[in-house]
Amino acid sequence: MQKSIFRLFIITFLLIITSTFAHIIVYKTGEALEGKVVDFIGSYIIVETTFSKISVPLNQVLYIFSDYTITPEYGKISILGKQFDGYASQIDNGYLVVNTSFGKIRLKSFDMIDYIYFEPLQLPRIEPREGFSVDISGSEQYTVITASNDIFVGVILRYTDDSLVLIDKMKNEFYFSYDYIDNIYIPYTKASNYDLFILSSGRRIYGKPRDVGNGKIEVSGEWGNIVVNSSDVIFTTFKGEAPTTSQIKLEISGDSLFYDKGNVASLVVKTPIKIGNTEIKVINVYPAEIVDPRTGITFVFVPSGTFKMGADTSAGKIDPDESPSRNVYVSGFYISKYPITIKQYMDFLRAAQNTNNVTLGNKITPVELTFLDTKVRVSLTADSKFLNLPITGINWLSAKAYCDWAGYQLPTEAQWEKAARGTDGRMYPWGNAKPTKYNDGKADYDVKAFESIDISPYGVVNMFGLPIEYCRDYYDQDAYKKLPSENPLSASGTLVIGRTGALTGRITDRIPVNPSEIRNDFTFRVVIRAEDVSSVFSSQLNNKLMGVTWFVVNDKIKKQYNLKSEGLYVAYVENGSPAQIGGIKAGDVITAMEKKAVKTQDDVSKIVSGKKLGDELSITVDRGGKTVELKVKLGIWKF
Repeated sequence: MQKSIFRLFIITFLLIITSTFAHIIVYKTGEALEGKVVDFIGSYIIVETTFSKISVPLNQVLYIFSDYTITPEYGKISILGKQFDGYASQIDNGYLVVNTSFGKIRLKSFDMIDYIYFEPLQLPRIEPREGFSVDISGSEQYTVITASNDIFVGVILRYTDDSLVLIDKMKNEFYFSYDYIDNIYIPYTKASNYDLFILSSGRRIYGKPRDVGNGKIEVSGEWGNIVVNSSDVIFTTFKGEAPTTSQIKLEISGDSLFYDKGNVASLVVKTPIKIGNTEIKVINVYPAEIVDPRTGITFVFVPSGTFKMGADTSAGKIDPDESPSRNVYVSGFYISKYPITIKQYMDFLRAAQNTNNVTLGNKITPVELTFLDTKVRVSLTADSKFLNLPITGINWLSAKAYCDWAGYQLPTEAQWEKAARGTDGRMYPWGNAKPTKYNDGKADYDVKAFESIDISPYGVVNMFGLPIEYCRDYYDQDAYKKLPSENPLSASGTLVIGRTGALTGRITDRIPVNPSEIRNDFTFRVVIRAEDVSSVFSSQLNNKLMGVTWFVVNDKIKKQYNLKSEGLYVAYVENGSPAQIGGIKAGDVITAMEKKAVKTQDDVSKIVSGKKLGDELSITVDRGGKTVELKVKLGIWKF
């Protein structure tokens, strides 16, 4: 039923695409109304049309649109280009309430909306977080970053017993479950009386401390309050200055290292290990290089600590936004050794569930097949000689979409610069000698072409050379003057940042760019917080469940392909897809799933609606007159 309604909607949508109204309201019957949503009253949405105002019952609405260039997705909402699982559920005191996977949104205005779905649905379960960090931002606004790396900005922050509430300039209210929050950024103007606490887990918390006894400290702010154990605090401005971060060398012998279980061991030392005057009881051990088994991306480790960020006049002529040079603390993280390649980006485009608004990228072309005398796009491909080039021809939003899919993040400017130049203030990744050979952009270079030349102290390749690389930060000319000196991030603005050394000869150069602009001279690499590596690598990618192109068998298809069975005719199977891994082949007719007959795509939707990524699905196919039973693991691709 839902798919049929959606088809009716597409027809209506094509008829009204030239409308000058702000919104399209799609009824569950498939009919559409053009107008502007101006109010919410009782259980009605008030729509202003050419002739009058119309009260539309909430329970009769399927979708509401405000952007005619975007096609909505079933069970999704989209706000300023950010898409979430969710649906509008009720009207409450002049607010439209939207249930989402991270909490809820109370919308006062429709001006931010791309589209909203209105049918109730089962929202995906969010894995609980170990705890969010609270940092200080140079912005005048509050920023909340969710576990899925989505960024929300507002002017008021408050908390309830179970939610953090962010209110934006348009008086829309965002309610976040605390389990779904990754970072909160407080304007520096609001945090003059706050102290910083750094915990052994790596969490950073700015707030007002209060000793509550029994070795515990309560840290509070407009974001709520957290009680921490004093023994978990490795540094705080509440107690004094930071310890020095000079390196220590451990002499480990077989007599002092004992295996525990799993991947845990104990180290017994005769003399306490100290850094400065601080006795160290916990040492995290990180491999210098690791590979994500899901995507095949190689990461190298950049340890926690301070480094000199930015430039001063001793480096020669610099731009004002590169100064002042200052010491910045960055928590440990992993960064991809090479820029993301065309092959890795194409894996994402072919497998990910949602790539509607993602740019295709250079060197990637559609795969088409002719079906019933009509050309149909079924996949993407690239010449094998291009697969290991850095992906270009994309925008910042597409790079972020790749990160959202895989559970990565774009590097902050601080992470990028530390990974590029280390902690000794060097001018280039390899040292202070002037560059002689690097990626100058005059030819297509493999991402490994300069790994013995343009390589940083941590083993990161091609950070001086082109292409320019997207960072997570929004551009602020005065960022270095006002952002905190610990894990700084400019979380709001209009432009975003690109980094390279090749344009000016300085690794500190900052390049502002529009996040939606497609750039042939930009690529990106990705990062993971050190403490998150295990959870990221073990999480499942948000992939398409099957990876096939199929058509409902009708009389014309039966005659053309000499078929006897009804069901779904498989015209194309993606390489590495769950369908291919499970044994489905082009030319098969899928006749049943989970022992239930399937004749339409609606039948499939009903059967898989209760399934999740990784679940096994039994499939019956007619292969040339023979019945074949297969098993497919939904969403599990092999790259």
